[in-house]
Amino acid sequence: MKNLKMIKNIYLLLIVCSILVGAVLLIWPQMGVSVMCKVYGVFLLIYGLGKLSGYFTGDLFQLYDFGLGIVSLILGFVLLLRTEHIVEFLAVCIGIFMLVDAALKIQTAIDAKKFGISKWWLILMMAVMVAFVGALLLLAPFETGSILVRVLGLSICIDGIMNLIVVMSTVRSIRRGREDVIDIEL
Repeated sequence: MKNLKMIKNIYLLLIVCSILVGAVLLIWPQMGVSVMCKVYGVFLLIYGLGKLSGYFTGDLFQLYDFGLGIVSLILGFVLLLRTEHIVEFLAVCIGIFMLVDAALKIQTAIDAKKFGISKWWLILMMAVMVAFVGALLLLAPFETGSILVRVLGLSICIDGIMNLIVVMSTVRSIRRGREDVIDIEL
């Protein structure tokens, strides 16, 4: 249980960082896209490692974190190592990431309903919003870099809020043959 709490606290810190990065991009879109690529690349590497760590805790609601951790690590490395080539594809990369994350959170919401978690619908609602913004990033052409940066900031904020809701609503683990439940109401 101690290990699960440590992982949960690290994950909460990553979520808060995600929301802050998104807010900074919304407020200061003039920040260079190259700098944004590097910052988001580092964030994705840390986020991916956090997701992989969460997967190995035995938490019932972290079943899908292995795949998302791997995708995060790959995108993080691409953003860091190919910044000059990836700037024009940044929206596509983040859109793909958000669609994958939203699909996994929809599955989490369905599982949460099966487990009797009362806030399952909130997870589902946020996942649908994240999927919408992810699809917008993939499909909508943006005329200026400022609009692109603001949309990216918004998408990162929404994704962070969705992950915060998931963590605060559902944290379960199996340890030594018994189920330990931490169910925090919002």
